[in-house]
Parts: sequence; structure tokens; C-alpha cells
Amino acid sequence: MNKWHLCLSFGLLLGWSSFAGAATGGKIVARGLGFTVKQAELDSAYRQFVLSQAVSGSDVPTTMEDFFRKQVLDELVLEKITSTRATAGDRGQAYIQAMEGYNDLRLQYLAESSFTLKIQSMGMTTNAYRLYMQNKALTQQVLKREMKSKTMVREVQIQEFYNENMDLWKVPESADVEHILLAKIDVSTGRRLNPDERAAKQAVAAKVFAKARAGVDFAQLAKEYSEDLTTKNSGGKFQMIRGLADPKLATKVFDMRINRVEMVGSEFGHHIVRVTKKIAAKTKKISEVAKHIREHLHMRNYINALPSYVAQLRRQAVVRFSLE
Repeated sequence: MNKWHLCLSFGLLLGWSSFAGAATGGKIVARGLGFTVKQAELDSAYRQFVLSQAVSGSDVPTTMEDFFRKQVLDELVLEKITSTRATAGDRGQAYIQAMEGYNDLRLQYLAESSFTLKIQSMGMTTNAYRLYMQNKALTQQVLKREMKSKTMVREVQIQEFYNENMDLWKVPESADVEHILLAKIDVSTGRRLNPDERAAKQAVAAKVFAKARAGVDFAQLAKEYSEDLTTKNSGGKFQMIRGLADPKLATKVFDMRINRVEMVGSEFGHHIVRVTKKIAAKTKKISEVAKHIREHLHMRNYINALPSYVAQLRRQAVVRFSLE
């Protein structure tokens, strides 16, 4: 599936539609029971689709404009149909979801002006964007309610999925570790140290190891000496997972006694390590994963049922197109 088909598939799945201001005149390009779509609405929606793709780094080929216009029109029609079928409850839920989504997005920007510029780059004002999100959420809410019987997941299906995918529930052994690294390379350049430099680094490692063994605060030692840039500022703390770490280091770590400081060598350098906790490998119980399985199966059912249900809605709405 290419990126455009993927984009449009997700657009349909998530209720893609571009906000278009109400058109008071102009050619009607689609109609059905209780609604019309005018040329001005389609032009506005398509323009915003093109701008949103540009903002995300994708250009819409002009040679495919007719194809994408048809896809955008299909989404506008679906939005109109679901709006005519929406209940007061649907509209209330859609409003709540849209405001929550809008506020979550706003919080990703440090300044209001940056957020506003982002929205404007997609061809919308912030008020128009809120309405866009509300229209999108309403389409989702109506489809979710009306397709409930088609997407329902039974307990026996959850059990079957769990039994058929046991490897997914296996959690490997892990250990909570405090770690100080004295590297065998120059961490700023990646250059491998020469013999004299490596000897000097080994001497520093031995000094730090002795301090840690003597009870000097491990976190402070990590901040002062460790060359593991990802962990030093957190006191050298990280979680090691069996099978995802350097084998030589992992073998030693998982054999260590709790709270015993050891120094281990690897191809990366000298590791001064203390294990604070070990978590045995296990297989998650169905009670731990049932919620996630239900969500997965529900979405799978939704995706499978959506195309035929949308086609049914369009037939019931007696949709007619009048594109040139």
C-alpha cells in the first residue's frame, strides 16, 4: 500500500473531513436525502487537504488531483450523512472529544502563537480547526454507535486470541540496574583510545569502583564519572532486559547478588554495576491483557465492517454525484 492509499484509508477510518465554510450558492456536486455538497465546500476541503499534506512533508501530485478530489468529496458526503443521523448524545460526545483533542494538541506547543501559525499553515483559523475536529469526532461517534453490533467482541474471542498468541504475552527477565561506564572510546568523536589512554581509563574505573564498594553515593559517582550519556544524569539507573543487552554484561548482571557492586568489562568499556532489583521472566495472564486484546479485536472488526457499512449508508441516503 503506498503512502497515498494509506493516508486515505486512515482518513476514512478516522472520519477524515476538512472543515469547509457554509456555501450559500454555487454548483451542487453531490446530494442525498437531507443534504447537499457544493462546489465551494469541495474546493475548500481539497485546498485544506493539500495544505495539510504539505505541512506534513508530502506534496499532492497535480496529475492526481481528480483522484484526490473524489476521495475528499466521498469524505464530505460521509460527514453529511452521519451528521443527519447524529443524536444529541452523539453531538455531546463529539464536542467533548474534539475539545480534549484540541487542548492536547495545543499543549504540545510552548506558545499560543506557534500553535496558531501551525493551524494557519493548514488553511484554517483556530475556530475553524475546532469545528473541523468536532465534525471529525461526530462522524466517528455516529459510526461507532451504529456499528456497535458489528464490532462487538465476545469473551470467547478474547480467550481464543490469547491462546493463539502466547508468544506475545511472554515478558523476559529484567533487572533494575545502577551503572557507571568508563568507555574504551572517546565518546565525543567515537575514536578508539590508544593503549596509554585505555590504561589511564582503566585506572579511573578502578578508582570509581573502589569508591562505590566503599559506600560512596552511587548516583553521585555516576553523575561525576559515567560516560553513559543516557543514564548519568539519572544516577546511572536503567532497566536491563534479558536478550536486549550486551551478552557478556547481561550474563554477569543477571548472576549478581542484589546491591553488590561489581566491575565488568565489555567491548564498550569498564562497567561498574549494582543490581537493585531482579524481575523474573513470566507470561502475562489473560486478565492483564484482556483490555488490549478487546481493543485490538474491536478495531479489526471495525476496519473489516466499515467499507460495506459506509456503502450501505450511501445507498440509504440515495447519494448522487454531479462532478463534471
